[in-house]
Amino acid sequence: MSISLIEPRGGDLLNFRLVLWTVAALGLLFQVGHFFEHAFQFVVWLLGDLSEICGRDTPWVSAWVSNLVDRIGLVVAPEADAPRRWMLGLEVLHLIGNTIFFVSLGLLYYLTRNRWVRWALYIEAFHLYEHVMLTYTVFFVGKPIGLSTLFGQAGLGGKEFAVGVRVTWHFVMNLLPIPFAMIGLMEYWEEHRPARLASAERKQSFGGPAMIGGESGG
Repeated sequence: MSISLIEPRGGDLLNFRLVLWTVAALGLLFQVGHFFEHAFQFVVWLLGDLSEICGRDTPWVSAWVSNLVDRIGLVVAPEADAPRRWMLGLEVLHLIGNTIFFVSLGLLYYLTRNRWVRWALYIEAFHLYEHVMLTYTVFFVGKPIGLSTLFGQAGLGGKEFAVGVRVTWHFVMNLLPIPFAMIGLMEYWEEHRPARLASAERKQSFGGPAMIGGESGG
């Protein structure tokens, strides 16, 4: 067996890292959209009836997410009634979304080994664990039980309070890892930016590129 079959060549390794960077970047872009969904939901809840969309006793969900929740609910619990299908579909969708972000951060940390990205990964691992618990308890207990539902007791404070706790908790947890990941990416870029860019900056710092042939005589 040839050596090239045992050890990846430099070009193959470069292509593999490019694939990982692409997957990580797509996952981060997905999270940006995911975060804005939660951010708008949080703003709508804060405004309440002033938003003219829905009151504080109902969490806002975009039309395409609502349709996706319905479809997932029909897949995971086709025989259940509509409220249970919605509840199950919502939890499964959140579990899928946070798994995508967690995997993306894991790839980003593998590629950068940056301490800021590592902290983002820790935060998202905690968030993902919350969604594992919410999904598990919805299936086997009949209601979501976790920190964002005050262990299933948030409803004791009323519907508006229960919705507000969950909406706020998930808005914050979706926001927190993003600045850590962005700082880590900026640090990595500063440490590994292409040499040609650094060379161009050095030339500019010395008054621009040198003239070809030197200065002409008078």
